[in-house]
Amino acid sequence: MVVISEVDLEPGTAYSPSELRTTFDKGRAGRGIETLYDDNDDRFIRLFSKAESEYGDDLESDPMRYVGEKDFNNPSGDQILNRGNGLLAESQDNDWPVFLFEKVSEDPVRHLFHGQVEVVDFELNYRPQKGKSEYDFYLELADNQAEAASEESESDDDLAPGQLREIEPGTRDVPSSEEEISYDSNKKTQAEATNTHEDTVAEIRDWLESGRWECKETDETDILAYTETEALVIEVKSIDDSNERKQLRKAIGQLLENCYRDVQNRAWGEKELIACVALSQVPSDRFSGYIEFLRSRGIEMIWRTEDGIAGHPESIAAILE
Repeated sequence: MVVISEVDLEPGTAYSPSELRTTFDKGRAGRGIETLYDDNDDRFIRLFSKAESEYGDDLESDPMRYVGEKDFNNPSGDQILNRGNGLLAESQDNDWPVFLFEKVSEDPVRHLFHGQVEVVDFELNYRPQKGKSEYDFYLELADNQAEAASEESESDDDLAPGQLREIEPGTRDVPSSEEEISYDSNKKTQAEATNTHEDTVAEIRDWLESGRWECKETDETDILAYTETEALVIEVKSIDDSNERKQLRKAIGQLLENCYRDVQNRAWGEKELIACVALSQVPSDRFSGYIEFLRSRGIEMIWRTEDGIAGHPESIAAILE
């Protein structure tokens, strides 16, 4: 007989599937979100993750991010809150134990037990590279295990919150020297980035002008498109895998300034303003939550693909419809 409150697993220990089947007295182990019952008919949930998968969980971030499971009736479509996703969401309002495992080896198969966790939040985020939306569940160690967890782990998530500290300018490290840069290689890099930027601007201009927009540029604004009732300000940034966060940060500051400079100060304040960041390629899926956050703050997101201009579906609708 198995009572879930009496299950004894050691966080940080890797278990075989057979050991997990014995511990929980259940015949399966290792399949995404598993919702089960013990011999007292009490519900519990097991979450299984692995580094190389289609989902892209991030168990190093704080809070941990666990991606929901696909809609098995429509695997290529948006995720929905049914089956495991729905019950994992409901666990926020219930006392169902949630056990988090990560596959760390294939031969032999071993699942590392991270501990019992709690869902602290969840959101539906659009994945640019997958062309669909998936649920991100944010997990923290349950209260009875949080104090035992190590505080030394660091996240490789570019957008993870940093440590809060007092602002003390006098204690900041000052660089001792400037980075040395090869003039020739730097010139080549700048030329390539400029060409990519201009090609992206031209393609977006043609895309907009095929519809209702008239497009111009200013000294500061890459694309200033307008109709009688609307003004669209677009800041274009060339990105690659190494500079997405930096370029997004630059884009936002410049975009807001240009909205003020080239719309408000142009006496176009009566026009409906649409602010938009445009990227030279599809952004990484790890920025999907950030893209949703920017959109919730009124900043649309589009990008260039091999097939033309794409973007967040709601951004495309806001610009074209």
